[in-house]
Amino acid sequence: MKPEISASAATLEQIPVDRIDRNPQNPRIIFRGEELNQLLKSIRRRGVQVPISVYKEGSRFVLIDGERRWRCALKLNRETIPALIQKKPDTLTNLLLMFNIHALREQWDLLTMASKLPSIIELLQKQKGRRPTETELSEETSLKRSTIRRCKLLVDLPQHYIDDILIELKKPKKEQKLTEDFFIEMERALKTVERAMPKAFPDADKDRARRVLIGKFRAGVIDNRVHFRDLPKIARAKEVSESTRLKALRSVFADNTYSIKSGYQDSVAELYVEKDILSRISSLTERIQELKPGDLDDALRRGLKTLDQKIRALLEGS
Repeated sequence: MKPEISASAATLEQIPVDRIDRNPQNPRIIFRGEELNQLLKSIRRRGVQVPISVYKEGSRFVLIDGERRWRCALKLNRETIPALIQKKPDTLTNLLLMFNIHALREQWDLLTMASKLPSIIELLQKQKGRRPTETELSEETSLKRSTIRRCKLLVDLPQHYIDDILIELKKPKKEQKLTEDFFIEMERALKTVERAMPKAFPDADKDRARRVLIGKFRAGVIDNRVHFRDLPKIARAKEVSESTRLKALRSVFADNTYSIKSGYQDSVAELYVEKDILSRISSLTERIQELKPGDLDDALRRGLKTLDQKIRALLEGS
């Protein structure tokens, strides 16, 4: 069921700004001041060029599309705003309409989408008689499957972390520290560690590990959220002894100044260097096999000779 707004079935009218209510199903919850300023200036100079979309609810109207334009009109004390008046949608259609509208425009904050995904899943489940697949959810909402998975990581967080993200989202982008991306990277890493090495969490308390990682990030012990990607590498490296990997992970999850980078270097770094070299050797071998002597220019010939000398010296020294 792909939701549609039918312009042909709507009527275009100028309606009073103060008789419009925001949509209670609108996932968008953060409207940053700096993001509204440019639109505000445009409306002040030229008016609302693109009508908003609403449906009638008694003597009032409810927004389907155009909340930023409506907010700007309110701020500018405009009496009316151009609006396409639609037929009132059911709850599921109402939600899906807004997801599809915004999928074609500016991207919402992920938490905005994550907060409403459980409702969409529940409503689709009632409609279909079964839980929708990730592919079906993607088709209905126009969200990429990867985005849906990222949203699920956020919505599964304990509420106090969601509250922390909301506080950050109200700040200008450049001032945000504990961002959605931070929590997504951390949660993805912790879920992998939990599956591969559940004993890595002190006292089997994953949330304690989560709190420690946040503290280390705030203190600069972890200086880049990308470092969280090394935690699964440690947990899954079965070529390295379990005791070595456990020691590294438990040290990372302990309240100290031990970083993820240190844990990676102390446990599995050499293994991944070897894997990287093997991968490069395999790729290089395939490319070399495709060459013929006539394909070699002077620079490539010199490079291959240098590589040959280094390989011979390495093998003779082993």
